Amino acid sequence: MLLMLGFAAILSAVNLLYHVPRAERVAQNNASRQFAQDMSRLQSTLEYLLLKGELVIAQHEVSVLAHNHGYRLVILVDDQQKIIASTQRILLGQPVTTSVPSYDAERAAKAIHTRRAQTALNPAGDLLFGYVGVLLGRRGEELKPSRSGTIFLTYDLSGARSEARTQVLDQSLYWAGWVTALALVIWLVLHFLLTRRTTLLVKTAERLASGDLDARSALRGRDELGRLSRAFDAMATQISRTQTQLKNDIEERVRMLRALEDSEAQYRSMFNASIDGLMLWSADGVLVDINPALWRMYGDAREDFIALAPGKFIGPTSNAELLRPVDDGQALHIDISDTRKDGSALELEVHAVPMQYQGKPHVLVIARDITEKKQAVEHMARQREALHQREKLAALGSLLAGVSHELNNPLSVVVGRAIMLEGEIVDSEVRDKIRKIRQAAERGARIVKTFLAIARQQPPERKPVALNGVLEAAVELMGYGLRTADIAVTLDLDPKLPELSADADQLAQVFTNLLANAQQALLEVAPPRRLMIASRWVQSAGTVHITFTDNGPGIPEAVRSRIFEPFYTSKPVGVGTGIGLSFSYGVIVAHGGRIALESPSTGGARFIVILPLVPTTPAPDPDPAPILADAPSRAILIVDDERDIAEMLGELLTAAGHRVDMAASGNQALRRLAQRSYDAVLSDLKMPDLDGPGLYRRLQQTHPHLLDRVIFISGDTLGMGASEFLAQTGRPLLEKPFVPAEVLRLVEQLLKAPALAQAGSPPVG
Repeated sequence: MLLMLGFAAILSAVNLLYHVPRAERVAQNNASRQFAQDMSRLQSTLEYLLLKGELVIAQHEVSVLAHNHGYRLVILVDDQQKIIASTQRILLGQPVTTSVPSYDAERAAKAIHTRRAQTALNPAGDLLFGYVGVLLGRRGEELKPSRSGTIFLTYDLSGARSEARTQVLDQSLYWAGWVTALALVIWLVLHFLLTRRTTLLVKTAERLASGDLDARSALRGRDELGRLSRAFDAMATQISRTQTQLKNDIEERVRMLRALEDSEAQYRSMFNASIDGLMLWSADGVLVDINPALWRMYGDAREDFIALAPGKFIGPTSNAELLRPVDDGQALHIDISDTRKDGSALELEVHAVPMQYQGKPHVLVIARDITEKKQAVEHMARQREALHQREKLAALGSLLAGVSHELNNPLSVVVGRAIMLEGEIVDSEVRDKIRKIRQAAERGARIVKTFLAIARQQPPERKPVALNGVLEAAVELMGYGLRTADIAVTLDLDPKLPELSADADQLAQVFTNLLANAQQALLEVAPPRRLMIASRWVQSAGTVHITFTDNGPGIPEAVRSRIFEPFYTSKPVGVGTGIGLSFSYGVIVAHGGRIALESPSTGGARFIVILPLVPTTPAPDPDPAPILADAPSRAILIVDDERDIAEMLGELLTAAGHRVDMAASGNQALRRLAQRSYDAVLSDLKMPDLDGPGLYRRLQQTHPHLLDRVIFISGDTLGMGASEFLAQTGRPLLEKPFVPAEVLRLVEQLLKAPALAQAGSPPVG
């Protein structure tokens, strides 16, 4: 019977392990072929309807598939990645990338490009994804359709696989049932001839072994089983007499021990089940007992707890203090800072309570792990400090924007006037003095621009960057603080350093952070204080190395591994926020580079910034600043509430041969435009009455032909409104302070634009 049952089990196993997967694969292949045919039919139908403009009928064709239980989801995505048809109405109009997580944009793009359907299985193998491109229609006046969309289908394979699996299992159960029935018939025949009597004898022996002393087999007959049954019953009678006597003796002893065991079990159960760590100390300082919770707090394994005696456990470092309650009879409450077995920090809240145990004075110590609680409190304090620093930085950004705008206007006048005078003065001595004035003003302008770059929180914009110039600007910005701290700065810059593609503003912030850290570190040591900044081009590796080396106190080994973590700082509260180096690390990694800390053998610290040398596209040479002598004279309107700026621009453009009018606000400019026409308008962004963006919007209504002839002027593009406005209009910007050559070049480029050159200058009224 067992052989036949084993054969039935093997037959079932073969079906389960071989035929079921094979049937599932066949069903899956059939479903895939049907899926491909449905995709082809749906592509043809929808493409035909969409090219005819029948979007509603196309949406109906898609929604009908909701009644096909094999399809979980069918959507039609347009060329803007919006869902325009779906079996789920809630998805209509939603962006597919956020509404359908399983949608693979790369496969969809490939299906559109190859004009062939793309299919894929999910990792579980129960869902079939299909992507097929479909023509949506024309754009504007195109002669043939060019808008392409995607049909995305999700087909549930589990139904087809389940049906195939059920069919094979039914067949397996059918044959297994027949084999089992045959085995049952054979078993019944053997059972009534031999097995039933043998089983009765075995069960009687088992009852006797389990303690049933009244068990008897009572089999009749003169065969071997009958004689064995009578001998067994005689032995059971003798065992019953002996067992009864032993039972009476044991019951008496059990009654005596039960009371003691009950009290001990209750104590042990509560002691070991406690989630707090428990230690029981005798008055002479011997550790009597300890529970598993305290072992786990210190990082010991369960095997150690079971194998070692309580006295071998090394617990809190303040054990001597914990025994004080034995002497004074008062409970003790203290906090203990300790270390676990692996060396990590452990903070404990400990209560020591005097008590009597087995008639002698003891101390019960209750310890609770508050490490995470303390860490959470410290983390919240750091976050509050970081938030406070962010608020101060935001306020500083707003202040810098206002101050920069106010400084840029007079700096523009000083720089512009100095350059103009420098070209007019013949006396070399006077010209040299004017040159010094210009250089000082340009230095102030660079500092203002660096402040603005640091205050701007805008997305990174990679352009060709000369790293040596960025380093010099950062040193110039921090120059006053470094000089007053008596720090000698040495620049060792590689003159052959090539340009690389990077965000100059973000790199300036990184270098400024490293300079500020070096300054704070050097203040902790006595002079001489030295800081060396070097740049090197490692041509073989295709990288640029920038190093900041100081002779300060250095950075401890324990701090180095965490120095780039956000909000981590080794400085006192109020001095550091832990943001600067983590920000710098993120910027350098975003540029494809790395930043590391070294400890030179001579002492101090060295930060190394390694940036990949990404090739840059050389910028085209700017047009020459002077206007050609035979260039036609143009009428130009200057709109600026700063009269000094307007007058300087007017003199500059008048000297170039143009006719210039001025307006102090946008409304005054509109009144002038109502009286005469102009070839170009130079307008400040920030003005009272009507500002630059307001003037531009009014020109859209009244003088649309002037929209391509507007140049904006600003000393502050920090505000998001100004940046967004300039990005939307695409108009050129003269950022204060500017130089005359820059103004003339930009105006000349605008006046040479093809649209203006073909239209010619409008008549001047």
